[in-house]
Amino acid sequence: MRPRTPFRRIGVAEAALLLERGDLLLLDARDAGSFETSHIDGARPVSSANLAAVINATAKTRPILIYCYHGNASQELAQIFSDFGFTDVYSLDGGYQAWRARAAGSGDPLSSASAP
Repeated sequence: MRPRTPFRRIGVAEAALLLERGDLLLLDARDAGSFETSHIDGARPVSSANLAAVINATAKTRPILIYCYHGNASQELAQIFSDFGFTDVYSLDGGYQAWRARAAGSGDPLSSASAP
């Protein structure tokens, strides 16, 4: 059995820097309704229904940032991607709630698609 490849937990400031990269895959692990209501610009939804397809369609060297509501479920998914051999995987600490709090305080245009 090979050792687990670690993923990195990062805060919103580092996540904002990663979003400037053109090759980043941004995944939203919240439910479909929450994603439809608002999400970080450029995010794609990921769930158990499409996880295998996302893993199979993504290069192992592509950087991946995953977020959920508060940063717990995204850690589980980040570990799954790491276990499948992805080398540059991040989980957003505090999740979408932390991102929204940062964006609300800074007027950041990367904050959401269609926030209420």
